[in-house]
Amino acid sequence: MRKIAFLIVLFVLAGSRLAAPPPKARPYHLELELTPGAAFPYLGKFGKTDLHVYSGGVRGEALWLHGFSRNGASAVTVVNPLARMYVEVPTSDIVNILTRLAGDPSAQERKVKPMLLAPVKGKVEGIDATRYRLQYGPTAFIDVWTTTVVPQNPQLRLLVNEVVGGVAPGTASVASKLPGTPIYVELNFRRFSKVAIVRFKKLTFSAQGEADALTLGTGYVRASILEKLLEGH
Repeated sequence: MRKIAFLIVLFVLAGSRLAAPPPKARPYHLELELTPGAAFPYLGKFGKTDLHVYSGGVRGEALWLHGFSRNGASAVTVVNPLARMYVEVPTSDIVNILTRLAGDPSAQERKVKPMLLAPVKGKVEGIDATRYRLQYGPTAFIDVWTTTVVPQNPQLRLLVNEVVGGVAPGTASVASKLPGTPIYVELNFRRFSKVAIVRFKKLTFSAQGEADALTLGTGYVRASILEKLLEGH
């Protein structure tokens, strides 16, 4: 069950809790790279996850599994395209799962609530952005770079909050108030020195491919037995 939990976390990272749909906006396709193994070594075997963020939701792809979640969804659809099977994973346990994977709950970075420093203007791969530093101590901080070039996406925002919150629970309440869309997140702690868990890859203003990316498709069988096993883990 431990391996299954790792797989579920990997794709739950592309989803969120129930969130209200944003107002209709210009179509866009934001591509990010998520590296869960950088902060959670046990997830390293699954490699990197490509995140495709659309105005209607988020899709994650890694190795032989895919996951997607539309804005407003209370679950993430996790798909094995080779076996033609899928499961619906509720998102209510994301924080608990990440907390177990993050390590010793007594670690200092898991106890302290950060101080939000003054924002700094800059660019991420040529995109106008603002850096928000969440300071935990003299050498312990998280840098979150956000942009207003694209509208805020509720699924993506909660994705970043859940990932960072899994390492440092006091962070989520502060990070959730940051304006803009996160496009780069870097951890700097005793155990995580200059570790980027979210990287910007590409941005295009088009809805091409969005419908397919956020739809299950035909010919898939729901693995209800696996879902029941996951309820207790």
